[in-house]
Amino acid sequence: MNRNKRTRRNQGFTIVELIVVVTVIGLLAAIAVGAYNKVVNDAKIAKSTALVNTLSTAKSLFVADPKTTPGMISQYNQSQDFSWIAPYIRVNGVQPTDEGNLLNLSGFPPGVVQITLGHVDDSSFAGGHTDEAPTVKGYGL
Repeated sequence: MNRNKRTRRNQGFTIVELIVVVTVIGLLAAIAVGAYNKVVNDAKIAKSTALVNTLSTAKSLFVADPKTTPGMISQYNQSQDFSWIAPYIRVNGVQPTDEGNLLNLSGFPPGVVQITLGHVDDSSFAGGHTDEAPTVKGYGL
């Protein structure tokens, strides 16, 4: 009896078939990882953009508040202090106490994101600043 011939009981995979299957699985995994990374990066960009929009809205509410005086706007522009716009921000119903607390409530990892609040237009009362949008760096943008 010839041992090189396959019998019905001895039907296994050849090494070529195994290499083809492993190669196909590897290609599918590479495509899946690439798609996953794109989704994660898009989510980071959306999250950062939402934070920028929140800060822009808070600045607009700060300026539109009838209690806000031109002196307060000038002080904000000089200090860029978060405490001026904090009363106009809510994250899940909670008012943040500082920038770190805002980032924590928003779900950003600590120490990764840097916020620049930007200036408020004070040219109507002899100020030297034009409106500057907030920026978020270090997380998707």
